[in-house]
Amino acid sequence: MLIEWNQSTATPVESKLSMPLPLLPPPTPHDVHVWQWSLDADEDDFERNWQVLSGEERGRADKFRFERHRRRFVAARGRLRQILANYLAVSPQAVGFGYGAEGKPFCTTQPSEWRICFNLSHSENTAALAVANDCEIGIDIEHIRPIEDSIALQVFSPAEHTQFEALPAGVRQGVFFENWARKEACLKALGTGFAHPPTHFEFDLAIRGDTAPRFVGGDPDEAKCWRIHALRSAMNRTGSVAARRLDWSIVEMA
Repeated sequence: MLIEWNQSTATPVESKLSMPLPLLPPPTPHDVHVWQWSLDADEDDFERNWQVLSGEERGRADKFRFERHRRRFVAARGRLRQILANYLAVSPQAVGFGYGAEGKPFCTTQPSEWRICFNLSHSENTAALAVANDCEIGIDIEHIRPIEDSIALQVFSPAEHTQFEALPAGVRQGVFFENWARKEACLKALGTGFAHPPTHFEFDLAIRGDTAPRFVGGDPDEAKCWRIHALRSAMNRTGSVAARRLDWSIVEMA
């Protein structure tokens, strides 16, 4: 089920970044808030995003070789801070981050009444953020682009690859990236990075949209614990949100 929610119904955001921001209602335990935005910010937006970054984030931004990639990193991290600050009723600069053993970020600035869980993904000029209430989640978006057939051998299990080879050539790119986004979202929900290979999660490639794995680590019972919801995306993009729980829905935020 897809529910829409418009941020205009919330208290307007303060214009001064140094002031505490209004509180957005947290997701219910059965909802995952999903935000999507463009990373091609104009000069004013870039400056606003730059101002809220930490010194460590600015240092990371300055290491990018190409200016386009630097600006997109700033747009992703700056907007992430602003969104989380809106939930936490703090300034964007006050949002704290830590990192798990495999590098997955988490929020160290936690509210008293719920545990904020989030995951961020970006591809080309688009970012997507998932925010949940006490539930580890993963999100991935992908721009659909040409691929070499050999890549499918690295990503798909033997059963998935058999299905993929039987597809008409015209639909292979879309199916590949839809299932790659599913796998990536699941791995990010685990927080283990690529400690597990993409084949750890196996899907039925004939199913489009919302689904569940056929196997997780070869185990069909573990697969029954997972749900993957498809993102509503532009024509040239696909994306998924994954969680190891059953009773949840996406709430599109705007």
